[in-house]
Amino acid sequence: MDVIKHKHNAYAICFGLLQQAAASLSELEQSPGKEVLKSMQPFVNAIVKPELLKHHDKEVKLLAAACTCEITRVTAPEAPYDDDVLKDVFHLIVSTFSGLRDTKGPSYGRRVTILETVAKYRSCVVMLDLECDDLINEMFTTFFSVASDGHSETVITSMKTIMVAVLEESEDINQDLLLIILRVLGRNKKAITMAARKLAMSVIAQCAGKLEPGIKHFIVKSMSGEASTSAISLQIDHHEIIYDIYRCAPQALAGIIPYLSGELLTDKLDVRLKAVKLAGDLFSIPGCSIPDTFHPIVIDFLKRLTDKVVEVRMSVLEHVKLCILSNPSRSESPQFIAALCDRLLDYDESIRQKVVAVVSDIACHELSSISPNTVKLVADRLRDKSLLVKKYTMERLSDIYRMSCTKRMSDGYNWIPGRILRCFYDKDFRSDTVECILCTSLFPAEFSVKDKVRTWVRLFSKFDKVEIKALEKILEQKQRLESDALEVKKKVMVCFRFMSRCFTDPTNAESDFLLLHQLKDANVWKILTTLLDPTTSSLQSSKSRDALLKIVGQKHPLYGILSILSIKCSYILFNKDYVKDILLEVDLQKSSGNRLLTQSCMNILVILASFSPLLLSRTEKDLVHLLEDDNEVIKEGILYVLAKAGGVIREQSGNSSSSLDLFLERLCLEGSRRLAKYAVHALVAITKNDELKSLSVLYKKLVDMLEKKEHLSSVLQSLGCIAQTARPVFETQETKIRNFIKKDILGYSEKASDKTKESWDDKSEVCSLKIFGIKTLVKSYLPVKDAHLCVGIGELIKDLNNILSFGEISKDIESRYFFPTLHSRVDKAHLKLAAAKAILRLSRHWDKKIPVDVFYHTLRTSEFEFPEVKRLFLKKVHQYIKDRSLDPKYACGFLLDLGSQQSVQEKSEENRNLNDIIQMCQQGKARQVSVQSDGKFSVVRPESILLYLIHALAHHPSFPNIDQCKDLKAYEPIYRKLYLFLSMLTNFHEDGKPSNSLKKEEVTSVLSILQSIRSSEDAIDTNMSKNSYAICDLCFLITKCLAQKQEDLEEPLVHVRVPQGLYVSHDKKEENETEKDKEEEKESEIDKKEQEKEDKKHVTEGHTWLGDASAVAHFESLNMESNESTTSKIIEDDILDIEETSGKEVPLGIILERLKARGTKDRKSVKNGSTPTSVQNNSNKDNNNNDDNLGMVREIDLHKLGVSNGHEINKSDEKHKRKRIPNQATSVAVAKRKKSNVLSAFDNIKMSDLEDHIHTKEDGKTDGSDVECTSKEGESQHSQHTTDLIGRRIKVWWPKDREFYEGLVKSYDDEKKRHVVLYNDGDVEVLRLDKERWVLVRNTPKPTKASVISYLYFVNIVRIKWGQFHVYPSKQNVKYTYMQICYIRI
Repeated sequence: MDVIKHKHNAYAICFGLLQQAAASLSELEQSPGKEVLKSMQPFVNAIVKPELLKHHDKEVKLLAAACTCEITRVTAPEAPYDDDVLKDVFHLIVSTFSGLRDTKGPSYGRRVTILETVAKYRSCVVMLDLECDDLINEMFTTFFSVASDGHSETVITSMKTIMVAVLEESEDINQDLLLIILRVLGRNKKAITMAARKLAMSVIAQCAGKLEPGIKHFIVKSMSGEASTSAISLQIDHHEIIYDIYRCAPQALAGIIPYLSGELLTDKLDVRLKAVKLAGDLFSIPGCSIPDTFHPIVIDFLKRLTDKVVEVRMSVLEHVKLCILSNPSRSESPQFIAALCDRLLDYDESIRQKVVAVVSDIACHELSSISPNTVKLVADRLRDKSLLVKKYTMERLSDIYRMSCTKRMSDGYNWIPGRILRCFYDKDFRSDTVECILCTSLFPAEFSVKDKVRTWVRLFSKFDKVEIKALEKILEQKQRLESDALEVKKKVMVCFRFMSRCFTDPTNAESDFLLLHQLKDANVWKILTTLLDPTTSSLQSSKSRDALLKIVGQKHPLYGILSILSIKCSYILFNKDYVKDILLEVDLQKSSGNRLLTQSCMNILVILASFSPLLLSRTEKDLVHLLEDDNEVIKEGILYVLAKAGGVIREQSGNSSSSLDLFLERLCLEGSRRLAKYAVHALVAITKNDELKSLSVLYKKLVDMLEKKEHLSSVLQSLGCIAQTARPVFETQETKIRNFIKKDILGYSEKASDKTKESWDDKSEVCSLKIFGIKTLVKSYLPVKDAHLCVGIGELIKDLNNILSFGEISKDIESRYFFPTLHSRVDKAHLKLAAAKAILRLSRHWDKKIPVDVFYHTLRTSEFEFPEVKRLFLKKVHQYIKDRSLDPKYACGFLLDLGSQQSVQEKSEENRNLNDIIQMCQQGKARQVSVQSDGKFSVVRPESILLYLIHALAHHPSFPNIDQCKDLKAYEPIYRKLYLFLSMLTNFHEDGKPSNSLKKEEVTSVLSILQSIRSSEDAIDTNMSKNSYAICDLCFLITKCLAQKQEDLEEPLVHVRVPQGLYVSHDKKEENETEKDKEEEKESEIDKKEQEKEDKKHVTEGHTWLGDASAVAHFESLNMESNESTTSKIIEDDILDIEETSGKEVPLGIILERLKARGTKDRKSVKNGSTPTSVQNNSNKDNNNNDDNLGMVREIDLHKLGVSNGHEINKSDEKHKRKRIPNQATSVAVAKRKKSNVLSAFDNIKMSDLEDHIHTKEDGKTDGSDVECTSKEGESQHSQHTTDLIGRRIKVWWPKDREFYEGLVKSYDDEKKRHVVLYNDGDVEVLRLDKERWVLVRNTPKPTKASVISYLYFVNIVRIKWGQFHVYPSKQNVKYTYMQICYIRI
């Protein structure tokens, strides 16, 4: 016991002494005096004795470490001990650092003091001098293992200071020490604390320059797979190392950037995926900008968006989103977004959908980071071929718009609802998806009804006609469902079938309705009844709908139909609260003076009144209040609302408002024409239950005012509207009104004013009244119901015909103008235009009553001297046909103006409108539905318009006399019009692909029409039949030129019924003659088989001299290109000339491209056809000498053609060259511009018929030095046409150009009797000269090889530089061709 007690006392004494010593040493300053050092020397020697340094008690060792630490501080810079003792001392000090883990222990403070002392006085550097590498490694490992979030900042800073001091003072960084640091780095390491990871990153950040070589070496070795396989290295992921180093010291990674790019481009998929993830993680670090040194990585990273593996592209997209979301304002954001937009057209639908998701997520996170133009590119995916992508795009667009509304930034995105509405016309969407989006996803949930109303008002101010029409269709379907629901008990099956048409899949919808009809759940029907109530608010409707779907459940078979039906039948989209707020918004916008938004408010009210009139119930007082306003926009809108929903409004109010009725009557009597029109309709709507008594009173007042000639413009408008809407009332004084209009208005004449008027708008007041009178008469024959009961339509059409002919209702009125001034011409032009428009309107119900001469007078309205007449008339024709209220035969009006001069803009607009009409007819043909909604018109196929066009042109006053006029130029305007029409038939095919040729179906249809016309006579004037036949000849020629395949011309024809009023078939005529004269012998019937053979033949009967070869050659030689192409040709020529004369270096590839385009335009366009294989082989065989040169040049311009060999270029070039290739089906030689098969129909025509047109290319004549040879001479002098001509120059007659072209005979094939002729312009032809007309050029020596080369004298130097040719033209202004370039010899 005494021993133990003694030991305990000794320990206590020792512990106390050490404590006192540590405290005393801590108070000493560094480098004290010698006396102090001498006095402390015994303690200095005693403290390092092994008994203390290796004491078994931790506290004693800790005090010993504290004392030695202070001793080294005090004695610095001198070492207090020798090296071996110092090593033991530092071992003791480092061992104390492991206790820093216990932050709550009693000795924690003393350990922190030791740590801070070592850090402050950098005593740790001594370990480097002592070469204590293992001890340093141990110290670093200890620091990383004990560092935690519980440590104060001072402790962590001291650790960092010690490690930085050691690293900075080290000459070379030990590999093991580097691995200790790197091992701490990386995410998701459970054994490593975040404090340790941050400590390592801060150390690397401060010692980046020192550590960079070692880091690069380790990462490169790891990437190459050559890293050490030691246990410590296997714990290190080099991608994680890069990530953490990038965060703290990106400059230390400059050396590994090429290697990281290599991983992004490697063929190994797993490595590529990891590299993409790493790059994405680097660039998406929040608050971290991308250094300039990493921009190559950014480029390579974005290039992976085009990776062949979908998984890689998907990963890049996800990381690009994270990059932008981390810092939307970063400078690289535009580059990222542009790369995203490029992938919107990716071939994989999952990628396209992912791009839409990424852009939408970015926009919803930070709307300002995505421009509206980028969102518009995303919106284009609404037309994606994938239904999944289209639906997802619509959902995300609604998210973006909802976010823009939330942030009050919707001005740049107000187009989104319009684009969503347009999807209504997409067969994949219809109204189901669109209406659901509009009702549930378009606006923020926190938006009040007032906010939604203001948004809708702004949207309507931006909507176009298509978008408004789509919204109307959606509301119309809701209206159908609501009205049908009331009749369910009466006609269940019929109602279900009709209602199912409002759904995407009508068949399934109908079966679902039957199941729903059998449902007995009272709660479901109660909720549906609530949804149908117009007084239910939007919020209540949404809650009721959610409750309904919750009751049914997603697994129920009726969940889908109820989900859609609950939206269609409800008033979520618009309800009564909307109407109230819209009426308030009208006052607000009127007060602010915003006319556009005021008009938008009225447009919404009109649509709601049209399709949901119950929403406007009990609003009569508000409407009357607005109606009394002086604002014309508001007044007109309210009248329109009353016209649409007046009956429901009056019925719901339960009492009549006499003030409203009187106000409407006053507008009918004294208001403007527009207001009077809507006022009559409004009055009819609100008084429909009083048996038209109120309207009868108004009608009497109107007739009285008409006789008094007061407010005639408004009175005439009101009378016309009454005639349309209340026919029984109008009939009471119909005769009086018509007589007054004809006698006192249309029959009125006045002396022309002395004032000279030069403007189209300067029409007289009398003219305006006459136009109003015409409109009233027309409306009287266009009632809403029972139009066929009207009598006297023939008299009205006769009066309109007089106006079309004379400009007045009768010729007598015209004679009263003694001096036909400009004033009268302007008025007559207006009246003719009004009469023409009247015929257009009447034709919808009375087309069969309109005579042919009136039809033609109407079409020729556009030929009047004022261009405004043509523009307005054709605009109205286009509008009516597009609205399906006019027979497409009136489209002939676009093609009857044969002589007037038009601007390019006017001509372009007319052609575009005609194209629209033809396209509409093509769509009707493809869908096999009638173009007209009422089925009154039989013209559906656009080719059928040709029946009317041919007859109209034949009766045109400017059509030449076919028997007397032989000037082909006189027929050119007609040919051009026909060519324009028939060429438009090639632009629209059912598959939507562009084409420039007629398909077999179209060719057969056109030829069948021509056959039917040739088999008929003119029903009006038989003398005009020749004109029709002549036009058929021209159509026949054009059809052959435009036919896709010449074989299509041989297809059997079909019978086409010709309009009876225009043509009379020969068979019909014979039947009529037989009925009149029964005594005549009956003509023998044509055998049925022979008739079928005749139907298969081409159109040969009834042809005229316009089908002769000379005429055919003339019309085929016409340049049918547009003025725009000619202008572009001139511009290209000017540019090329400037380059030639300026002496600049012109790349040969560019010259070839321009010269090919020029050659194609200079030569006349030719119908492409197939070349016989035998001819191609012979041609290739004969031109082997030039293969090298041609092949060389064909491979020059690869930057434009995108091919790598000459063969592909050769194929494309062949389409532009005019090859002379004999047709195997005929013995007649083919002209240089490929001959049409027209000549096969005129085999009796000889080439001698063209002798009058022979002339040379230079001066149009053949000089005496040339020997002219015909085909007959060729037969008799065959021996001279063999090898004797090789090397001689001849001139070959081209019948379609009507010119001789000079060329050199290169070779002769004795087996096939063919010569190869090289023309001066570079074209090569294989000819049978015994079948051609040609001229031998005398006194021309056989050219040598040198002379052929010198022919291209304009080329001075051809230089080859990296596969690109440059031509240096001479100073002379030389016009050279594409083929001349091809014959350059190198």
